[in-house]
Amino acid sequence: MHIRDIAEKYLIQGETQDTAFMFVPSESVFAEIHENFEAVVQKAHRARVVIVSPSLLMLSIQVIQAILKDARMREQAHLIQGEVIRLMEDVARVDERVRRLQTHFGQAAKDIDDILVSTSKVTKRGQKIEALEFAEGEAEPPRGPAKVEAGARVADSKTGQLRLRVVEDGE
Repeated sequence: MHIRDIAEKYLIQGETQDTAFMFVPSESVFAEIHENFEAVVQKAHRARVVIVSPSLLMLSIQVIQAILKDARMREQAHLIQGEVIRLMEDVARVDERVRRLQTHFGQAAKDIDDILVSTSKVTKRGQKIEALEFAEGEAEPPRGPAKVEAGARVADSKTGQLRLRVVEDGE
């Protein structure tokens, strides 16, 4: 029978796997063997030959692939762990750089706030100058018509509150 031939030809101690498959190309024939020929199934089992149908063969191949993949993963575990360590180092560097960037953004926001305070002060001072408001203790400019020297150029403000006298170097 095929079971003995498969066991003798394909199960070689130390060279091949411990189990071989005997493929039955029909699901109905496979079911018939398992239902009515228990002695054949037991003989195959003792000879380490697994009788498989098309669907069982596919499932068996998938299981074997998963087992082999798992074995390779275990063999490569130290490499995977090394890659994970390097990945974590990269993540730590990215985290550090983001935190530095966050500090720069915080400093930039503080600088903008300081600039806004300064521009507010400059604007208020400009408004005071425009309205000729001076701090206490400072002399106010004379009101009314000013005496203009010969040859001096004078400019009046549009509001009539400010006069500017330009004196050139020879005067």
